[in-house]
Amino acid sequence: MKTKTHLLASSLVLATTVSSFAQGVDKSAANYREGKLDDYLKLATQSIESNSEDLPENFNADTLYETLGLTSISSYSQSSTPEGTEWVNKIQLNNGGKNEGILKLLTDSKHKGLVIPEMAPAGTDLALQLTLNLSSAEDIISQLVGMGDEEDSTELKEGLSSEVPMLGVTTSELLKKLDLRLNFALDLDASEKLPTPVGEFNKPHITGRIDGISWIWDKVGAMAIGGTGLPFTKADEDGISTYSLPPEMAAQFMGYSPIIRVDSTKDQVWLSSTPDFLEKCTSDTNTLADSEAFKATMKNIPRDGVSMTYASKEFYDFLASTVGNLKKTGMLDGADEVTKSQLDTAIKE
Repeated sequence: MKTKTHLLASSLVLATTVSSFAQGVDKSAANYREGKLDDYLKLATQSIESNSEDLPENFNADTLYETLGLTSISSYSQSSTPEGTEWVNKIQLNNGGKNEGILKLLTDSKHKGLVIPEMAPAGTDLALQLTLNLSSAEDIISQLVGMGDEEDSTELKEGLSSEVPMLGVTTSELLKKLDLRLNFALDLDASEKLPTPVGEFNKPHITGRIDGISWIWDKVGAMAIGGTGLPFTKADEDGISTYSLPPEMAAQFMGYSPIIRVDSTKDQVWLSSTPDFLEKCTSDTNTLADSEAFKATMKNIPRDGVSMTYASKEFYDFLASTVGNLKKTGMLDGADEVTKSQLDTAIKE
């Protein structure tokens, strides 16, 4: 946890209905732009046609766009606004609230609202939330594979009908049951350094939480714990099972002491790098949502989304330092020119 003030961070929010993201687009920006999504689909079609010799015989671009849900998007608007040395990029995709294809997987979930701001402690440097409802994934996959040859379709059908080990359901049934929310918080602790082969960094503390899979843990959790080979001890209280390691083992893990908490009452599975950071993430006090850095970042951005990404200036400094050290040590020498260019752009001041 840091005491210094965060500089402007960046964030991305995926609204529960894509059209509601209009709240965030800056119509006063000099480079504000709006139009039909066909503007982009035409470019995509041109790219596809230029590589048509590598595509299956039954491939159809219009079928692809419809399967992905792109044809349900009638228009877009976007803006890029300079903010110091950063750019705030926002985009609205207007589909009238009708989510299809990929957008349906990412937005139509039983898990509502942005919860990571209240889960992550104030000072968190990277906070992620993603919902993923795979109940319609089989239809999407089948349509995409259907544009290939018959052998691919046959293999897919066999795979979907096969039983998933230990879960007692087929792959098809599993997909229909999976409606998840993934939450992740990372805090870079400036008070402690972590030595690595590419230099010292502020020590990261990490907590992840998956909502909607406690039923899977009930079936495979014991095997997963046993498979680690570590002496986890289990404590049960009020529907919560906590798996922890002896404190003295932290010295073997660079000061980390992994802990797992399974909350059956809330259908949550937690995994944290230390008990202390887990406690901060479950305390409901002094949260990221209360911090001035987060409030400044989220200004004029909707709060009713289902997915989001937030990163502090410290995180970007950490990323730039890591990439810079990798380049100095020659560990990126084998990367292709496109990758090198993308990394240079990502860390450019």
